[in-house]
Amino acid sequence: MRLTFFCPTNRRPVGGIKVIYRLAQLCDELLGESGEASVLHPNQPWVHYDWFESRPKLSKRFFLPRWVGKPSFSDIGNAFSPERDIVVLPEIWVRKYGVQLAQRKIPFVILVQGGYMMAKGPKSDLDSSFAASKLIWSVSDNTSACIKQAFPFASHKIRRLSLHVDSNKFRPAPQKDNLITYMPRKLPQHIQLLNFFTAAHLPGDWKLQPIDGLDEAGVASLLSKSKVFLSMSYLEGLGLPPIEAALAGNLVLGYTGEGGKEYWHRPLFHEIPHGDLLAFAQKTIELLPLTATLNDASIVTAREELTAKFSAEANYMSVKRFLEELISD
Repeated sequence: MRLTFFCPTNRRPVGGIKVIYRLAQLCDELLGESGEASVLHPNQPWVHYDWFESRPKLSKRFFLPRWVGKPSFSDIGNAFSPERDIVVLPEIWVRKYGVQLAQRKIPFVILVQGGYMMAKGPKSDLDSSFAASKLIWSVSDNTSACIKQAFPFASHKIRRLSLHVDSNKFRPAPQKDNLITYMPRKLPQHIQLLNFFTAAHLPGDWKLQPIDGLDEAGVASLLSKSKVFLSMSYLEGLGLPPIEAALAGNLVLGYTGEGGKEYWHRPLFHEIPHGDLLAFAQKTIELLPLTATLNDASIVTAREELTAKFSAEANYMSVKRFLEELISD
């Protein structure tokens, strides 16, 4: 069996690609001699990412291009065999490839990392693709609820994937700095206004530090030194950066992105209603004295519980169960 993970490209490190790379590598290890798993960037065989440690096998198959400048808009032709192949399709590409795979009777799974990203394309194409899929992989309770709401006829196909965040990599530094970190890529206007509203009240020995353009090791290093992380999650399937920040010893303040609600609990996480920038700025300043409690028992216990929820073992077992069901079907 060949299990092929379709994967988009991006010039910046993004969590969705990190999840696909890790899944492909783990699936390949689990399949062993019974098959192989690889990542495919459609018509871009030269693409590979070293932002993170995962090194999956890369597939170099070509499709028939449809639109110049849009390598992912392509005809899969005879690149896959109904007897040999299973495709893992990200939710953002269901409109591009779901109908094609179904028409050619190629078995496929839909990996939904963002329930709010499923609406791209004609609803009829999406309905037929979700109906034809073998199984649907969901990364969070909120994502599963989105799938059930949009495609109730496919609810029985949903299987929950437990994601992994490496607590050996994302852990507190022995000595922390008075840093407030954030990722400016999403909601840049919110970041600009938040900086504006906090400027007059930020103590002189504290610094706002953006995390941008770093690989996974660089992100982990900076998060380990900071004490507060500002979450700008916007309609996320789960949202890994707030988890990484919390495990690295930060108090996390901001937006849950909806998907984060399943782990957004005090004392580690403090929610701000989306768009309430005045409350966001005020709470940022109010939270600074609480960083003195980062080593308190309640904080340490909460980090340990978060570590267990997103452990390598939980991730391994959820992928193993999924593969067993996929192969036996």
